[in-house]
Amino acid sequence: MNIENIDMLEKHDFEYLKNIDFNSALYFSAVMSYKTIFNASVVLNCSAPTVSIMLKRFCSYFPVPLFEREGRCLRPTKYAVELDKMIGDTFLKFALAVNDDSRKAKVFE
Repeated sequence: MNIENIDMLEKHDFEYLKNIDFNSALYFSAVMSYKTIFNASVVLNCSAPTVSIMLKRFCSYFPVPLFEREGRCLRPTKYAVELDKMIGDTFLKFALAVNDDSRKAKVFE
């Protein structure tokens, strides 16, 4: 399925999405952007265990692993990298839409 051809959410989409903790997606995005759970915890102003819990919750929504453990490090899978592109873009657009930000003019031109 090509997501560019989808132009609106349907009723069953809303039913499914209302049970998703979207806050956990923000934690996932922070880990992907800042590369480690610790760095994400600093940016999000919370503890590393909190980030870890939220990341585990987010990962539970997907049928495939989002990370592979390498020693003490987490390495994102290809699926996670592609997912992060979509989610990161969505969060950036949302942040620009709700904030008084000079970058907004470039996006909405």
